[in-house]
Order: sequence, then structure tokens, then C-alpha cells
Amino acid sequence: LEEGGQLKLAYAWVGSRRSNLVTFNLALVFAKETEPYQPRRLLVVDLNVLHNGVVIATVEENRILQRGVLRPDLRKINNIQREISRYDRLCAKKGEHCKMATELKSRVWRLLRHFEDEMAKKLVRLAVQYKATIVVDVPLDETMRKLKEGRYSPGKKIYLNIGRLRRRIRELAEWYGAPYLEERLYSTVCPRCGGKMRELSNRKVKCLCGFEAQRDLVPILWAQRRFSE
Repeated sequence: LEEGGQLKLAYAWVGSRRSNLVTFNLALVFAKETEPYQPRRLLVVDLNVLHNGVVIATVEENRILQRGVLRPDLRKINNIQREISRYDRLCAKKGEHCKMATELKSRVWRLLRHFEDEMAKKLVRLAVQYKATIVVDVPLDETMRKLKEGRYSPGKKIYLNIGRLRRRIRELAEWYGAPYLEERLYSTVCPRCGGKMRELSNRKVKCLCGFEAQRDLVPILWAQRRFSE
């Protein structure tokens, strides 16, 4: 309301929980008319698996004005996951431990949701500040599916769900009038010659042409190449 939003829709429904508690739920939908600004820069967002962090960079023609990596509180989440594993083992023997395991899993979900909300707000504020188009590099659905179905560490699979963060950025960009674009920006294709690069240790990549860089930097360099587009 403070930002000029108008109430457009209201949803109401009755639900129930496992405790047989009946709940009445209400969701309000607001919208506002916002005139998009004329962008002068790019705010590049590389949505990695969340434990590797969300890489962001502001690009202006051939310059990178700022760059950083933002992550959820991995130490806190990992500590909670260890507690979950302990209670899950006890739950198999004694049922009273199952409730604690469920509560801890909900706490992890809330921590990640809070990170996603704060992350999206920070990105859109930066885009508005720099008058930038938000360019989001999203992993291929096939890549994420293979990770979810493969032997990826169970403790890290919770970091694979980046869909909500993606939607949140797009929704806030629309709310504040920040231009938004999803574009495939390569991380293993050389931005210098276009050749396929091999992966080294510590998330580094190297091309036969001699180019070498941190893998997280490569999508930003591709965004520089496409700036005029």
C-alpha cells in the first residue's frame, strides 16, 4: 500500500493440517502500474546450485562495476541437517523423535525461504539503483533433473530448488519496473574463442586457447560480449 499497490484479488480457502486442525486462509493480491526505466547497464545473475552461491555482477559495456557471491547460511543449515539425521535415526526406533525431525526440516525450509526473499529484494534494489536490466542465467532443466535423480549428496539436494528464487526475482522486477530477461550464459564455453573448456579443480575452467578463469566469472564475460544486444 505504501508503494502505491492496489488490491486486485482476494483468495480464501479452508484447509487442514496433520493435527486435524482446520484453518481459514486468506491471500491478498496487489498490483500497480510501473513505467519501466531505460536501462544503461546489466545486472547479471548466475543461479547456481544454492550452496555454490548466487553470482551477481553489474556490467557496463566492457567494464565489470561490481561482482560478488551471495549464499544462505550454510553452516547453520548443515548443523541443523546433522540434527535431522540424528532424529531420523531415532525416529525409526521411537516415534516421539519424528516430530522433532519434522520441525527441524521446516526450520531449514524457512531459512532458505528467508534467504530467497532477501536475495530477490537485494537484486532488484541493485538493478533500480544502477538502472540495469536484470539478466538471469538459469541452469537447464535437464541438468537440474539429472542432479536431483542422480547420486548428488542428499544433504545438498535441498539447494537444488532455485525455482522459487527465480520467480521471486521476476515478480519483484515487474513490481518495481526493472527490465528482466532470462538468457543462457555459458560457464564451460570459452568467451574468447567459443571453444569447449575443461574443468579444473576449485571451480576453475581452462580453454585450449589459453583462457583460464573461475567458472563463476565466465557467464559474466558472456554477458559483456552480448551487452550491445
